[in-house]
Amino acid sequence: MDRKELEAVEDMIADALADEQNTGRLANALRQRAASHGRSPGEDDVSGAVGFVVEYVGHVPAYLRDGLEAARMAGREEEMAGVVREATAYWLTESDIIPDRLGLLGILDDAYFSLTMMQAVSDRYEEEIGRALFSRNLKAANASIRNLIGEPAASQIDMYVGTRLNADPMTQMVRALTAMRAHLGAFPIPLRNEIWGDRSTEEVVEARLGRLGLA
Repeated sequence: MDRKELEAVEDMIADALADEQNTGRLANALRQRAASHGRSPGEDDVSGAVGFVVEYVGHVPAYLRDGLEAARMAGREEEMAGVVREATAYWLTESDIIPDRLGLLGILDDAYFSLTMMQAVSDRYEEEIGRALFSRNLKAANASIRNLIGEPAASQIDMYVGTRLNADPMTQMVRALTAMRAHLGAFPIPLRNEIWGDRSTEEVVEARLGRLGLA
């Protein structure tokens, strides 16, 4: 994988963060979604929810870089690079379900695609090996972001994830990753979550999104 692709993703995230500071687009969307659930969140609640989304998006480059490094140490960088290439491809396509020009709101689908894909790879690894590839299970976070994205967009992204995950090249790469089971010292990855620390994903989701009805 060309590491410039991952750097391009990081640049898109930085641009989205700058846009949110200038426009508050995501904050406004969160207020509207909370109102649709009969909630009247305070500004601290909205700020906390925006922070959650920022942290969720930040997991994309963090997870992919950790995965590449751990695979390199285990002699499986080529296979992991293929997985990462699939996980970042959606970011670089022009046929976004949610336009990137909408800032943080616009890259929610990109981040959801990447982290849903990586969670699925981790789950398949666990089916084969008996333990997850990634120590952090992001299902609760993915579910909350899916709820925020809403239908029909969320189902369209899920369908695309399934299509890519079950394509023969991706299947072969995931199978090859299971050969890393001999390198017990290198996995699961990442060994420590640098963004949410030791808190469970469920705890973070409830604390940040519960008062908005999105947990």
